[in-house]
Amino acid sequence: MGPTERTERIKRISNRFQWLIAALRIALPLLMVFLWMTLSLDELEVIGPLSAYGPLTMTERLGAIAITLLPLFIFLYALGKLQLLFRLYAAGKFFERENVECFTRMGWALLLSAPASILYKAALSVWLSFDHPAGERSLSISISSNDIALLTFGGAVIIVSWVMAEAVELSHENAQII
Repeated sequence: MGPTERTERIKRISNRFQWLIAALRIALPLLMVFLWMTLSLDELEVIGPLSAYGPLTMTERLGAIAITLLPLFIFLYALGKLQLLFRLYAAGKFFERENVECFTRMGWALLLSAPASILYKAALSVWLSFDHPAGERSLSISISSNDIALLTFGGAVIIVSWVMAEAVELSHENAQII
């Protein structure tokens, strides 16, 4: 496969991925609302077994949706940067400063997702136990392997952005050589 064929394949697949990610950015918030509005507590294991919190009222469900938006919006932002990156690839832009910016912002969003997830789980535990009598309310703070994975992956993407910045500089220098 020659360079032109590889480039065309990258452009074609990147175009498909940008549309897939666009669909995900619409589906994920809808799915989150659907889950909080319809599933029973036994089916939702976000902060441990939720059956300890009793049946959820509509107010608790709406509050849980609002609390869940924090980590979701950060993740959707990261997905937006990934979508833009694939859009750039689909347009044949492989070594541009815009690409580096996508990697950098996506990496930071993933890195911030970990503390947002920890805060989200803590806030959710307080919210769902808020109507319990004094002494039965809870604050649950936990760090999961997903949080560690987000920190690791976010950091790795930031380092890749640094490497990409060097590649962009080299590409621009090579383009100026006559």
